[in-house]
Amino acid sequence: MRGERQHLFDQAGTRYLDTRNNVGHVGHSHPKVAAAVAAQVGALNTNTRYLHPNVSQLAAKLTATMPAPLSVCFFVNSGSEANDLAMRLARAHTGGDHFVVADHAYHGHTSAVIDISPYKYEHEGGEGQKPWVHKVACPDVYRGAYGPDEPNVGEKYAALVSDACDEAGQDGGKLAAFFIESGMSVAGVILPPEGYLAAAYLLRAISMSTCPHSF
Repeated sequence: MRGERQHLFDQAGTRYLDTRNNVGHVGHSHPKVAAAVAAQVGALNTNTRYLHPNVSQLAAKLTATMPAPLSVCFFVNSGSEANDLAMRLARAHTGGDHFVVADHAYHGHTSAVIDISPYKYEHEGGEGQKPWVHKVACPDVYRGAYGPDEPNVGEKYAALVSDACDEAGQDGGKLAAFFIESGMSVAGVILPPEGYLAAAYLLRAISMSTCPHSF
Protein backbone atom coordinates (compact mmCIF):
# COMPACT_ATOMS: atom_id res chain seq x y z
CA MET A 1 0.00 0.00 0.00
CA ARG A 2 2.95 2.31 0.60
CA GLY A 3 6.71 2.32 0.76
CA GLU A 4 9.34 4.05 2.87
CA ARG A 5 13.02 3.80 2.04
CA GLN A 6 13.85 0.06 1.94
CA HIS A 7 10.47 -1.15 3.27
CA LEU A 8 7.00 -1.85 1.88
CA PHE A 9 3.82 -1.91 3.98
CA ASP A 10 0.64 -3.91 3.33
CA GLN A 11 -2.95 -2.95 4.14
CA ALA A 12 -2.54 -4.11 7.73
CA GLY A 13 0.63 -2.06 8.24
CA THR A 14 2.93 -5.09 8.21
CA ARG A 15 6.44 -4.09 7.19
CA TYR A 16 8.46 -6.03 4.60
CA LEU A 17 12.06 -5.59 3.51
CA ASP A 18 11.90 -4.94 -0.24
CA THR A 19 14.54 -7.03 -2.00
CA ARG A 20 12.66 -7.59 -5.25
CA ASN A 21 10.88 -4.48 -6.53
CA ASN A 22 13.06 -4.09 -9.61
CA VAL A 23 15.90 -1.72 -8.73
CA GLY A 24 15.19 0.64 -5.82
CA HIS A 25 18.14 2.98 -6.36
CA VAL A 26 17.30 5.39 -3.54
CA GLY A 27 14.44 3.58 -1.85
CA HIS A 28 10.74 4.32 -1.68
CA SER A 29 9.38 7.79 -0.88
CA HIS A 30 12.81 9.39 -0.60
CA PRO A 31 12.02 12.91 0.64
CA LYS A 32 14.45 14.68 -1.68
CA VAL A 33 13.22 12.77 -4.72
CA ALA A 34 9.56 13.28 -3.77
CA ALA A 35 10.14 17.01 -3.29
CA ALA A 36 11.92 17.33 -6.65
CA VAL A 37 9.15 15.45 -8.48
CA ALA A 38 6.46 17.56 -6.83
CA ALA A 39 8.27 20.79 -7.69
CA GLN A 40 8.68 19.77 -11.34
CA VAL A 41 5.08 18.62 -11.75
CA GLY A 42 3.96 21.87 -10.13
CA ALA A 43 5.94 23.87 -12.68
CA LEU A 44 5.81 21.89 -15.94
CA ASN A 45 5.05 18.36 -17.11
CA THR A 46 5.38 17.90 -20.88
CA ASN A 47 6.80 15.51 -23.44
CA THR A 48 10.56 15.97 -23.85
CA ARG A 49 10.07 16.91 -27.49
CA TYR A 50 9.35 20.38 -26.09
CA LEU A 51 12.77 21.79 -25.32
CA HIS A 52 13.57 22.67 -21.73
CA PRO A 53 16.98 23.37 -20.12
CA ASN A 54 16.54 20.55 -17.60
CA VAL A 55 16.67 17.91 -20.34
CA SER A 56 19.95 19.21 -21.74
CA GLN A 57 21.42 19.66 -18.27
CA LEU A 58 20.58 16.09 -17.31
CA ALA A 59 22.08 14.78 -20.56
CA ALA A 60 25.27 16.77 -19.90
CA LYS A 61 25.55 15.41 -16.36
CA LEU A 62 25.03 11.84 -17.53
CA THR A 63 27.47 11.95 -20.45
CA ALA A 64 30.10 13.57 -18.21
CA THR A 65 30.27 10.27 -16.30
CA MET A 66 30.74 8.20 -19.47
CA PRO A 67 33.75 7.47 -21.72
CA ALA A 68 34.23 10.11 -24.43
CA PRO A 69 32.59 8.19 -27.34
CA LEU A 70 29.32 7.96 -25.38
CA SER A 71 28.05 11.46 -25.95
CA VAL A 72 24.35 11.09 -26.86
CA CYS A 73 21.37 10.46 -24.57
CA PHE A 74 18.00 9.02 -25.49
CA PHE A 75 15.37 9.56 -22.81
CA VAL A 76 12.76 6.81 -22.89
CA ASN A 77 9.86 5.58 -20.81
CA SER A 78 11.04 2.16 -19.61
CA GLY A 79 13.73 -0.49 -19.78
CA SER A 80 11.71 -2.33 -22.42
CA GLU A 81 11.64 0.78 -24.59
CA ALA A 82 15.35 1.39 -24.02
CA ASN A 83 16.27 -2.14 -25.12
CA ASP A 84 13.90 -1.98 -28.10
CA LEU A 85 15.67 1.20 -29.20
CA ALA A 86 19.07 -0.39 -28.56
CA MET A 87 18.17 -3.22 -30.96
CA ARG A 88 17.16 -0.71 -33.60
CA LEU A 89 20.38 1.30 -33.16
CA ALA A 90 22.52 -1.86 -33.30
CA ARG A 91 20.89 -2.98 -36.53
CA ALA A 92 21.27 0.47 -38.08
CA HIS A 93 24.92 0.78 -37.03
CA THR A 94 26.13 -2.69 -38.00
CA GLY A 95 23.77 -3.68 -40.79
CA GLY A 96 23.46 -6.96 -38.89
CA ASP A 97 20.35 -8.78 -37.79
CA HIS A 98 21.65 -11.48 -35.42
CA PHE A 99 21.81 -11.17 -31.64
CA VAL A 100 23.67 -13.10 -28.97
CA VAL A 101 21.90 -13.40 -25.60
CA ALA A 102 22.49 -15.14 -22.28
CA ASP A 103 20.29 -17.99 -21.12
CA HIS A 104 17.49 -16.99 -18.70
CA ALA A 105 17.78 -13.34 -19.74
CA TYR A 106 14.82 -10.99 -19.65
CA HIS A 107 15.08 -7.72 -21.60
CA GLY A 108 11.49 -6.47 -21.55
CA HIS A 109 8.01 -7.04 -22.89
CA THR A 110 7.86 -5.39 -26.31
CA SER A 111 7.60 -7.81 -29.23
CA ALA A 112 11.19 -7.11 -30.24
CA VAL A 113 12.84 -7.67 -26.87
CA ILE A 114 10.75 -10.73 -26.02
CA ASP A 115 12.44 -12.34 -29.04
CA ILE A 116 15.83 -11.91 -27.33
CA SER A 117 14.62 -12.94 -23.86
CA PRO A 118 14.96 -16.69 -23.23
CA TYR A 119 13.03 -16.22 -19.99
CA LYS A 120 10.03 -15.29 -22.15
CA TYR A 121 10.35 -17.09 -25.47
CA GLU A 122 11.15 -20.48 -23.92
CA HIS A 123 8.23 -20.56 -21.49
CA GLU A 124 4.44 -20.66 -21.62
CA GLY A 125 3.12 -18.33 -24.29
CA GLY A 126 6.54 -18.01 -25.93
CA GLU A 127 7.17 -18.81 -29.57
CA GLY A 128 10.61 -20.36 -29.18
CA GLN A 129 14.03 -19.20 -30.24
CA LYS A 130 14.25 -17.31 -33.51
CA PRO A 131 16.90 -18.40 -36.03
CA TRP A 132 18.65 -15.03 -35.69
CA VAL A 133 19.04 -15.41 -31.91
CA HIS A 134 22.09 -17.21 -30.51
CA LYS A 135 21.95 -18.21 -26.85
CA VAL A 136 24.97 -18.67 -24.60
CA ALA A 137 25.20 -20.08 -21.10
CA CYS A 138 24.29 -17.74 -18.29
CA PRO A 139 27.56 -16.63 -16.62
CA ASP A 140 26.51 -18.22 -13.33
CA VAL A 141 29.51 -19.26 -11.26
CA TYR A 142 27.34 -21.12 -8.72
CA ARG A 143 25.19 -23.34 -10.93
CA GLY A 144 26.88 -23.00 -14.31
CA ALA A 145 29.52 -24.93 -16.22
CA TYR A 146 32.38 -23.00 -14.60
CA GLY A 147 32.49 -22.55 -10.84
CA PRO A 148 33.93 -19.79 -8.64
CA ASP A 149 37.21 -21.66 -8.12
CA GLU A 150 37.74 -22.18 -11.85
CA PRO A 151 40.83 -20.34 -13.13
CA ASN A 152 39.95 -17.44 -15.46
CA VAL A 153 36.23 -18.14 -15.08
CA GLY A 154 35.24 -14.81 -16.69
CA GLU A 155 37.33 -15.52 -19.76
CA LYS A 156 35.88 -19.03 -20.11
CA TYR A 157 32.31 -17.77 -20.13
CA ALA A 158 33.36 -15.00 -22.53
CA ALA A 159 34.75 -17.59 -24.95
CA LEU A 160 31.21 -18.97 -25.26
CA VAL A 161 30.06 -15.52 -26.39
CA SER A 162 32.80 -15.39 -29.00
CA ASP A 163 31.81 -18.84 -30.28
CA ALA A 164 28.18 -17.73 -30.58
CA CYS A 165 29.25 -14.68 -32.58
CA ASP A 166 31.10 -16.99 -34.97
CA GLU A 167 27.99 -19.15 -35.19
CA ALA A 168 25.98 -16.13 -36.31
CA GLY A 169 28.37 -15.62 -39.21
CA GLN A 170 28.32 -19.31 -40.14
CA ASP A 171 24.55 -19.15 -40.40
CA GLY A 172 24.90 -16.51 -43.09
CA GLY A 173 23.89 -13.69 -40.80
CA LYS A 174 25.72 -10.69 -39.43
CA LEU A 175 26.03 -9.85 -35.78
CA ALA A 176 24.12 -6.80 -34.57
CA ALA A 177 24.76 -6.99 -30.83
CA PHE A 178 25.43 -9.02 -27.72
CA PHE A 179 22.77 -8.31 -25.09
CA ILE A 180 23.64 -8.92 -21.44
CA GLU A 181 22.19 -7.55 -18.22
CA SER A 182 24.68 -6.00 -15.83
CA GLY A 183 22.86 -7.94 -13.12
CA MET A 184 20.60 -10.73 -14.33
CA SER A 185 17.53 -10.36 -12.15
CA VAL A 186 15.05 -13.06 -13.22
CA ALA A 187 17.94 -15.48 -13.77
CA GLY A 188 18.49 -15.44 -10.01
CA VAL A 189 20.30 -12.14 -9.40
CA ILE A 190 23.39 -13.26 -11.28
CA LEU A 191 26.33 -10.88 -11.44
CA PRO A 192 28.77 -11.69 -14.27
CA PRO A 193 32.15 -12.92 -13.01
CA GLU A 194 35.07 -10.54 -12.95
CA GLY A 195 36.57 -9.99 -16.39
CA TYR A 196 33.63 -11.50 -18.29
CA LEU A 197 32.50 -8.46 -20.26
CA ALA A 198 35.99 -7.12 -20.89
CA ALA A 199 37.10 -10.51 -22.19
CA ALA A 200 34.02 -10.83 -24.42
CA TYR A 201 34.75 -7.47 -26.04
CA LEU A 202 38.45 -8.23 -26.40
CA LEU A 203 37.92 -11.65 -27.95
CA ARG A 204 35.62 -10.20 -30.59
CA ALA A 205 37.94 -7.29 -31.31
CA ILE A 206 40.74 -9.76 -31.97
CA SER A 207 38.79 -12.38 -33.91
CA MET A 208 36.54 -10.12 -36.01
CA SER A 209 37.61 -7.88 -38.82
CA THR A 210 34.37 -5.94 -38.44
CA CYS A 211 33.75 -3.24 -35.84
CA PRO A 212 33.80 -4.52 -32.23
CA HIS A 213 31.17 -1.88 -31.44
CA SER A 214 28.68 -4.59 -32.46
CA PHE A 215 28.50 -5.12 -28.74
